[in-house]
Amino acid sequence: RLDRSFQESRGGRLTSVQHAHQGRVTPRYWTQPNAVFRPVQEQFELWLQGQSLAAATQNLYATVSRTALAWLPDRGVKNVQALSGSDVSAMVVFLGSRYQPGSMRTVVSALRVLCRFLEESGYGTGLSQAVPALFARRVASVGVLSAEGVAALTNSPDVTTSMGLRDRAMLLVGARTGLRPVDIAGLRLRDIDLPHAQLTLTQHKTGSVVTLPLLAEVGEAIADYLLNGRPAGGDDDHVFLRSHAPYVGLGPTDSLYWVASRAFARSGAVTQNGTGRGFRVLRASFATRLLADGTPLPVISGALGHRGITSAKHYLAADDERMRACCLDFAGIEPKRTWS
Repeated sequence: RLDRSFQESRGGRLTSVQHAHQGRVTPRYWTQPNAVFRPVQEQFELWLQGQSLAAATQNLYATVSRTALAWLPDRGVKNVQALSGSDVSAMVVFLGSRYQPGSMRTVVSALRVLCRFLEESGYGTGLSQAVPALFARRVASVGVLSAEGVAALTNSPDVTTSMGLRDRAMLLVGARTGLRPVDIAGLRLRDIDLPHAQLTLTQHKTGSVVTLPLLAEVGEAIADYLLNGRPAGGDDDHVFLRSHAPYVGLGPTDSLYWVASRAFARSGAVTQNGTGRGFRVLRASFATRLLADGTPLPVISGALGHRGITSAKHYLAADDERMRACCLDFAGIEPKRTWS
């Protein structure tokens, strides 16, 4: 969402990033600070590399900081030493006009980190105090599928074709492990331990290593694809490859979304709130099913690869039965009189 918002921002400069593994060029828009602020931006990006952050988080923070620093001359700020708390507050308002509301929580976090860097580097004091400590976040209800819906989805691919074998294996991995789409696309042959029935991989988002059980149904689907559907002769060690040349790993976003979207169309499966047609629905359904079975939240968080249980709390809203138990009656707060 941050990338899409950033691409829609005004005043960007168009560059191209060559994705050699897929033989395509994806346009991206970069807003660059001027000559005065560019050295500060470069120092910040080097500083981020030593902060034990995931690569994706570093890129997001760098993107937000570029946009913010490039705007400062419009504010009348001539150099970073002249930056004040009021300028930082105005920067929050400016960024709010560039990004979607759902992205602003991350944007504000990125700005706070930039201010902390500026303070540690001696460029100013009290800057981070001007960044809002809390930012309201719109939370939509989680779209999940019933067990029957998940079964219909995973059984929808045509397993008489190599693409069908691949799609079914990926859908089962998503449904039975809750892996993120980017991690399913990034699975390597060395990550699969069929004799010990487990998957061991480094998560793209957090950079941490996670080991997950490989259920027989999932292992059989992967083995079926590797033996009977995966293109031979290539040197790409990704588990799941394109079904047409060049036979390389799938893109982590668009490619997997269309795999899931086609399965939704074939099966007719619909989430309980009618939203979502991607692999994240399978992830949410997996977490909700664990909740319904009474699995403790820390265990679910570990299975999903979260750094803490806070991220897993988002799935509590989809547990209808336990949410009903939280409802309060009107005992003690009855109206004192009625209005006719």
